[in-house]
Amino acid sequence: MPLLLAALIAAASPQPCGVTIFPRYGAYARTAVLHGPGLVLDGGGALLAPPASLAWLHDRLVGETPARGANVVILRTSPGDTYYRQFYRDGNFASVQTVLIPPCAPREQIDAVARLVDGADAVYFAGGDQAHYVAWKGSALMDAVKRVYARGGVVGGGSAGLAIQGAVVYDSVTGDRLNLVTATRDAVADPLEPRISFTTGLFAWPPLADTITDTHFVTRDRLGRLIAFLARIVQDALLPGARTVYGLGIDEASSVVVDPDGTATLLNGPGGRGAYLVRADAQPNLRPGQPLRYTVAISHVARSGERLDLLHKRTNEPWYLVTVDGSKSPVYSKDPY
Repeated sequence: MPLLLAALIAAASPQPCGVTIFPRYGAYARTAVLHGPGLVLDGGGALLAPPASLAWLHDRLVGETPARGANVVILRTSPGDTYYRQFYRDGNFASVQTVLIPPCAPREQIDAVARLVDGADAVYFAGGDQAHYVAWKGSALMDAVKRVYARGGVVGGGSAGLAIQGAVVYDSVTGDRLNLVTATRDAVADPLEPRISFTTGLFAWPPLADTITDTHFVTRDRLGRLIAFLARIVQDALLPGARTVYGLGIDEASSVVVDPDGTATLLNGPGGRGAYLVRADAQPNLRPGQPLRYTVAISHVARSGERLDLLHKRTNEPWYLVTVDGSKSPVYSKDPY
């Protein structure tokens, strides 16, 4: 272990703002050839993800072999280490290590974690609060995560860790500041409400170009919220040059795993309702304090094992139109789920 990281461990443990590097499960073994890059997008936290997503991650990294292989680093901003026990027990990886980076951690300590990530074959962002992750924009740590993907590794996350993977991120920054959560009912009542804020340029994964991701999708009825986000992205020109913008909403107990060519596969656990690809290209007319009225096209991928082309935003399912009207109840022109 690099001396600086060892020093960080010693310094971090007794300090609430210090980085904590948990003991590694398994034994680190260099992976000669990686079979990515790829993405693993879990609609809920990792504990709710279908077990098949870990099997896919193992095989995407080292090929189809029953042997343990590949090294996973889990990044989190809230206490707990449950994920890495689960990953090692069920994922057949050579090693799994969790790093806890509190929101108040100094940038020097955050950047020092880049050395650990540079030795990883996959990086998984745990659930929590995406505002804490977007604060790392421009850091040496995020640059290291991008290098993992560039050399054929896998990047992904669940819940908040999924929310940060898109080209535009609903970042919760102003929501946290105002101590208010943005739900569908709030977003469609006033899509210009101050609690809605975005971050761009955090990552730029090709399969998620021009795309914002959302989580816990059906369970928490987040379609209306996602449509409000898309209307804002179009009106605010957050993706310059994009003629069409997309949302990818993934339900709890559902995962979307993405191969190097942008082909993705839906994996469902018990109760998972799949993934919703949402397309928006009309220019909205949003006014402060006024409810949203906006029409989008939706393609729902529901069957476990079903494929979709995220690079070109195509599925084998039909597209259907849904209009959201924030002045009505229900807000949807038809049941979107």
